Amino acid sequence: SADLKLLEEATISVCKSLAEKNPRTGNLGSLIKVFLSRTKELKISAECQNHLFIWQAHNALFIICCLLKVFISQMSEEELQLHFTYEEKA
Repeated sequence: SADLKLLEEATISVCKSLAEKNPRTGNLGSLIKVFLSRTKELKISAECQNHLFIWQAHNALFIICCLLKVFISQMSEEELQLHFTYEEKA
């Protein structure tokens, strides 16, 4: 619990910065799409003992969780929805 508080305090500024830029960049959505596309490979990686891939997937999921925790606690539902409705401009 104390470590979690320290982590939140250390990452809050990064999360807020991403929250401000994400509606323009779509970075959170991209990270989630990459994570979801790579999850199919996790079972194979575990069987092959590809610890690097598993570690990368774990870190991506951890980052997504940290970001979503900040987003959910500090945004309205409408603001949060903007972060998942990014469309590239032509």
